[in-house]
Amino acid sequence: MNLGQKLSTGIVFFLTASLLYANNAVTASAAAKALNLKCPIVCYQKEKVIISTFKEYPLSLTVSEIMKGAYRKLGIEVDIRYLPGKRSLHYSNIGHADGELFRIAGMSNIFHNLIRVPVALMELETIVYARRSDIVIDGWDSLKPYKIGFLRGFKKAEKNTQGMHVYFAEKMSSLFDLLVNGRVDLVIESRIGGKNSLDPEAHAVIIPLEPPIDKFEIFHYLHRENKSLLPRLTKVLQQMEASGETEKIIDGMIDRNFQPLMK
Repeated sequence: MNLGQKLSTGIVFFLTASLLYANNAVTASAAAKALNLKCPIVCYQKEKVIISTFKEYPLSLTVSEIMKGAYRKLGIEVDIRYLPGKRSLHYSNIGHADGELFRIAGMSNIFHNLIRVPVALMELETIVYARRSDIVIDGWDSLKPYKIGFLRGFKKAEKNTQGMHVYFAEKMSSLFDLLVNGRVDLVIESRIGGKNSLDPEAHAVIIPLEPPIDKFEIFHYLHRENKSLLPRLTKVLQQMEASGETEKIIDGMIDRNFQPLMK
């Protein structure tokens, strides 16, 4: 084979290899786009996720422990970012976080980049806290005559108190201070979040009113770019629920006065 033939053969080989590479790249890109991932699922493996949520208080700390345990079973480390409630949702929805720690069902209808993991983490009772014991609680409408406080970003409360006289705060302690000082008449919060945020000395005059105003379930949400985690995370949470591990984590947090084991 003379020099010209060798050159011709080399050029043909180079062009053929380039075309094969291009075809493979296009196929991989199409697969990634179809899955809405930055790379195809075969190469998609996270070692760490960032999860945003409400500022630290008993409920967010408890759910943090549940989800740290779930992700750990998948070999994934969790970095929890505690933010004001409303900011947390926007933070996770625009992709600054890989997911939202917990919210009620239906948030995907508003924040379209978030996908609900279909396993309830906890069922919460919504309790009204007050200084007066003569207030009769009979559903959300019974709150209309009063000034109401709740955490900013508490979507369940926002939805059910539209048109009412409401106040927001970033921390439960701030809400209870408003209640003690007469700035609000009522504070709305989950039983676990409210009861364990009360300071026995500073908030001694505050009492929970029965019956609960509402009951609802909370769920973990993933940003849509992480939807490949959905099947495995769903399975792990189902296993944790069935084995009693989730309930054990919750009971452990209550026993430890909401001091986490894992950092």
